[in-house]
Formats: sequence, C-alpha cells, structure tokens
Amino acid sequence: MAIKLVEVDDLEPGGVLGEAVIAASGKVLINKGSVITEKILARLVAWDIKSVSVVAAELAEVEVPQDPIEDNFEAPEEYHRFAQEYDVVVKAITQSFDFIRRQKLIPVHLFKDTSKQIASSIEECESALINRLLVNECQLADAITRHSVMVAYLAGSFASHMKWNDDDIHGVILSGLLHDAGKIVLDKADAGKPYKHIVEAATLLSKIKGLTGDVVLGVVQHHEYIDGSGIPTKAKGDKIHRYAKLIAVADIFQSEAYIRKLANPFPALNILEHEMFGRLDPAICQDFIQQIKNCLLNTKVLLSDGRTAEVIYFHPNGSALPVVKTADGQIVDTSAGGKIILERLVPMEGLANSNDVIMAVS
Repeated sequence: MAIKLVEVDDLEPGGVLGEAVIAASGKVLINKGSVITEKILARLVAWDIKSVSVVAAELAEVEVPQDPIEDNFEAPEEYHRFAQEYDVVVKAITQSFDFIRRQKLIPVHLFKDTSKQIASSIEECESALINRLLVNECQLADAITRHSVMVAYLAGSFASHMKWNDDDIHGVILSGLLHDAGKIVLDKADAGKPYKHIVEAATLLSKIKGLTGDVVLGVVQHHEYIDGSGIPTKAKGDKIHRYAKLIAVADIFQSEAYIRKLANPFPALNILEHEMFGRLDPAICQDFIQQIKNCLLNTKVLLSDGRTAEVIYFHPNGSALPVVKTADGQIVDTSAGGKIILERLVPMEGLANSNDVIMAVS
C-alpha cells in the first residue's frame, strides 16, 4: 500500500490515514485507516499536528467507521482487562491495610507481589490506565486504599514513561502503596497532625526487613518539598529522593482531583503548575502535567450548563483548563474565564465500577 506524508494544510476530506496519529505520550488520537473528515481536519489543526501519513488516493479503500474519533481512543478490551486487574489490586491492598490495622506490621511480601502486579498492568494496559483511574473510578469504601493504589499507579506509569529501569519502577510503586501506611495506625487524636503519619510509617518500616533504602525514603520523604518547607526534616532539593519527589506530585494531584466524589483533574493540574516552581520538582512536575494532559485528550466532560463536551486542545504553556467541543459543535475555551466551567469528567458506559468489589471485601 503506497503511503505518502502530507502537510495538514494540504489535506482534503475523503482521504485515508495510512498511519495512526499518535500523541507524545504514545496515545492513539486517530486510528490508521480513518477517513479524513472536516471534523478530523479541525482536530489536527487544534492539536498542532503539521503532517500525517495518507494512503495514495488511487489505493485507498474506504471501508472504515464514519466517525472514528468518537470511540477509537482506547480499545474496549483493554479497558475491561485493566479494570479487572485494578480491582484485584485494590482488593489485595484493602486486605493488606486491614492486616496493618490489626497487627501493626507491614506484610512486605504481599505489598511486593502487588507492586509487581501493578507494574505488569502498567506495561500491558498503560493507554487505558489514566482514563480508568481518573474518569471511571468511583469513591471506594476506604479512602486511604483508593488514594494509595491510585498514587502507586500514577507514579509507576510516570516512571515507566520516563524510562526508569524495572527496579526503580517497582520501587516507586511500592513506595506509593506504602506512603500513607502510617495513617492506618494513627490514633484519632493525631489524625489532623500532618507529621504524625510519617512518624508512624517510619516506625512500621523500622520493624521489617526486605525493603531498600530507596523505598523507605520514598515513603518518609513524600511530604518534603524542594524549597525546604516540607516535613519531617525540611530537606531541600537533591536531599530528597526522586521516588519521594514523584510521589509528592502524584499525591497532590490525586488528592486535589478527588475533592468531590467524581473526578475533576483540571483544577489539580492548575495547582501542580503553580507549585512546580516552588515546592515541587519542576522537571518531574512539568512532565507529569504533560502526560496527564495527553491522556485527557478526547475525554468527555460535563459543563456547568449541563452539556457534555469533548476535550480537544490544551493551550501550550498556559492554563490547564482545556478547549472543548460540545455535542452541538460549539467550541468553548474553558480557560477564558467565562461563565461556563468544567464540572467533572464523564465516565464511559459499560464499565464495572470498583466500588462494588471493595464494598464486598471491606
């Protein structure tokens, strides 16, 4: 099949893509074989894509879906496979945290096994990961469980994206799972004291063998900030382990994205952009933000006027609030400060929700 590279400015409706259009994160934006429509042309311009591969006109076979953008950005099979694996992980961590609560000990082998499961899931289903975690995750019975698992997945996914070696990917996932373990054994009187769960985590970690110093530092330093304003030791800059720097970003992002029951990651991204030249590592933070933005392209959102829309563009070096396109074709720039704001992400239909699994084992 003859394929040629064509400038987007020269494209015309009716052509056929010879290769998939892929974002910097590796996410497929438009499938190979898609018919080029006016809608697709507008998307390519919005994404600032300069050229695409097109099947030579005389060889193109136009037997493809009529509107491929609407449902091609993730494979349904991959979503369901990841959802099943994710539910197994959450169930395992729920049980492991229950063991910590009762025995005041960390079952290290169980956490290590679960870390390997997460790493494998990230490797096999990374394109479904962010959407599942941010869009389709519901409030779990145990908020610490949900938060810890999601931070571990986010940190592991980012570490994989940054080409960390397997040991470091497993290590930062394990640190993510354990970073709030101290909260499991906190007395109610100490629950509002930020440094107390770090002290409790350090105490738990001191009782066990089999964890590297890297993992321990990832846990006990995840509230240290590069400007020296963190806890428990006010460590600065290079004195903070890179596991802890990454977990700090994932921790803040997940916490802010889930202030309410359903996810709204856009204010959380704005917070990260504000913090990345103060408390957070700027390189890690900037790359993390870009990865999340790439994964949120094509995601459905609910607007404050009740309409649903699709994320089509993020302004480079600007607000984390995107440009969206409503079902009736209206383009809305949510960063412009108008009356219409983003309420939340819209879950995909037909996916089981983890809450059913967690409630059954809690």
